[in-house]
Amino acid sequence: MNPTFIDPAVLAVADAATLESLLTEADWTSFVPERDLPALRDRLTTLEQDHGVTPAHRLATDGVRARGTTLSHPAVHRSEITAFGLSPSGSHLATAEWGAGERGIVQIWEVATGRCVNALPWVDGGVGMWGVARAVQWSADGLHLGMAFRTNAVGVWDPFRGSSDRHSFEASEPRAEAQVTDGADSPPAWALHPDGRSAYVASGGTGAPGVQGCIPPLDSGVLYWRYDEPEPGPLAKGPLPPEIQEAVGAELVIDRSPTWSADGTRLYLTNRSEVAVVDVATGDPLWIARIDWLAAWSPDQRFVAHLDEGLLQFRDATDGRLISEPVPDVGSRFNMSLHSALRGSAARFAAVRCTRAAEPGVEIFDGGQLTYRVAVTPARTPDVSDFATWAWAPSGDRGAVLTESGDIEIWSLGDGVPQRQRSLAAPAGTLGVLWGAGDVVVATGKETLRFWRADTGETVGDYDFLREADAELPIHEDFVYNQFDGSIVALDRETWCLPVEPDMAIAPPERRADVEAHLAWVVDRRFAWPLSWGRFDIWPDAQTVLAKARTLSPDVGVLRTAVRELTG
Repeated sequence: MNPTFIDPAVLAVADAATLESLLTEADWTSFVPERDLPALRDRLTTLEQDHGVTPAHRLATDGVRARGTTLSHPAVHRSEITAFGLSPSGSHLATAEWGAGERGIVQIWEVATGRCVNALPWVDGGVGMWGVARAVQWSADGLHLGMAFRTNAVGVWDPFRGSSDRHSFEASEPRAEAQVTDGADSPPAWALHPDGRSAYVASGGTGAPGVQGCIPPLDSGVLYWRYDEPEPGPLAKGPLPPEIQEAVGAELVIDRSPTWSADGTRLYLTNRSEVAVVDVATGDPLWIARIDWLAAWSPDQRFVAHLDEGLLQFRDATDGRLISEPVPDVGSRFNMSLHSALRGSAARFAAVRCTRAAEPGVEIFDGGQLTYRVAVTPARTPDVSDFATWAWAPSGDRGAVLTESGDIEIWSLGDGVPQRQRSLAAPAGTLGVLWGAGDVVVATGKETLRFWRADTGETVGDYDFLREADAELPIHEDFVYNQFDGSIVALDRETWCLPVEPDMAIAPPERRADVEAHLAWVVDRRFAWPLSWGRFDIWPDAQTVLAKARTLSPDVGVLRTAVRELTG
């Protein structure tokens, strides 16, 4: 265990002069980014608001950069985003693209700062597919990233892995993959085990009795399964109990991605007409209930809410019994969605009726009882996908809703009457909303991301991925795409920015604020550090970089070659 870098209690109240002294005397060999960086960054952010950038900011930046940093490259996506995955802690967001089924790019974002901290630049076959939900899933500890890719395969990656050569595609290779759908033409229903070492996969309707699917290991290598072979994994196969067979037939087919219990002993399954809880050891459903498409399990898997014949029902997930009287006339699967959260240890559900409903709005249920009606008109609920028009705050006492008018409204849902706290203008093309760590709300679209602080409305990150500048590239086009692939950023439709490792960029120097809003130094491919706190040069062209560069980094060497080619 590393010794303490700076006492957290002292850091939390240190003024600029005190922090400068603490950083001067600190032993940077004891600095552990996961433990120390967020608190140090938060304190420096507060001090900057009161005093601007101080010597303490410069000292901290020198210490952090001496440990090793890279430059973020936010404008990597080259086609529309098809999948989103928020880590369990809400600290990181993965965005992925199908890439027309050839290659897909995956970006990892630190939510609190709205900065891209890592990228998997070439996932073979692309990730997910249009209209498919939960193609991207995280392990419980946030250290493993599972994805449905290459149409019907499932694999696991280290989301924070990288290569010393940022042009290498090594990081895009999965640690392990399973091809167990026998050539299905779309991603399967699946669920990454909480430990990230295996997954449930609906392997196709085999006609065999029992619960459909298998649980292949995902430790390393590639697992193939042929239709005429026994399915891999520990999910037991056998006839369903007679009362279950009467409801669903001999095989329980799963067409929606399920949820694991925290200990990995149960699967909470959903399809278009049933919800069920399955004991993994025996393969037997413990209970089953009819639904009409829509269902949502509480985050702790203690309860489930679902529609059935126009009724909203709430059940105890232990045995399937109803915990309250069914709620009539709530809407239909064509005009509503269900979303769950925890407030303390209590489960809450939001029933969101969109503009297609006769009476649009949001109703909040606690313990199966209606407690709030939110007077708002939500945007039309997207088809099955990761775009959701409602997001709960991690605390469960607030919610964010994408409205028909294109705004995102923040509502307080604590004790008393619901209160609208803030309205945020979402970018054109926004289809959904997420709420992550650091009290940050994210507007999600196929081509855009915008990060806000929910308490202040401050924009902390704003990206348009498919935007290109109508201007000549900073250096020869071949060198931009061959040597700086995924790096170049369109600050707007007239201006390019080309980041150059480790501490410079080619862009109009007067656009420094815009460059700093897009880029950051990155630590351990997990944490972003502001450029404005250290020395970062912005030069107008490649020739100036070569004339004034303080280092001979690999990227500067590439620029030297590019200029030589360009000037003859």
